[in-house]
Amino acid sequence: MKKIRTFIAHPVPEEWKEIIGEAYGSLREGLESKIAWVKPENMHFTLKFLGPIEESKLAEVQEVLKNIPVVNFKISTAGAGFFPALEKPHVIWIGLEQGAKEFCSTAATIESEMAKLDFKENRKSCHAHLTLGRVKKIAEDDWTVLAEKINSIKLPETEVNGFTLYKSVLTPDGPIYSVIKEYR
Repeated sequence: MKKIRTFIAHPVPEEWKEIIGEAYGSLREGLESKIAWVKPENMHFTLKFLGPIEESKLAEVQEVLKNIPVVNFKISTAGAGFFPALEKPHVIWIGLEQGAKEFCSTAATIESEMAKLDFKENRKSCHAHLTLGRVKKIAEDDWTVLAEKINSIKLPETEVNGFTLYKSVLTPDGPIYSVIKEYR
């Protein structure tokens, strides 16, 4: 049976995608590190990665998701961060300040409901963030400057309206995401 790679996320507002896309030039400037930057059109706030699922299970997922209360809330950024830590970064991100509590509450509800469908539970604590890039090669001197550059990106406060179930197709040029269903 055919499997579809899926995840659940809050979409990133178009205005944020444009601002970050424009900032990528200055973020890359002078870096010795190799970073795979997330394409602005692929940006999202992941609530739950489901992974490859059977097409037949997709209807069950959609049925459960439609019964999860949709919470609309305002978001603002808290600055740059690195997973797992600044000393050995693998992921570069911008954290949420306003809206982080609501984001994590929605993520916890989705996590709990998906566990009932036998999806593996994520035991990590919730950290509301927007991934900007994945580190391929580290040049230690880059991180302080990069954090300062990321912190200088001014993203306006905005509102998150609902969440979306996405399909992800991996290609040699990077993933291609498409909307399966929006929950508003």
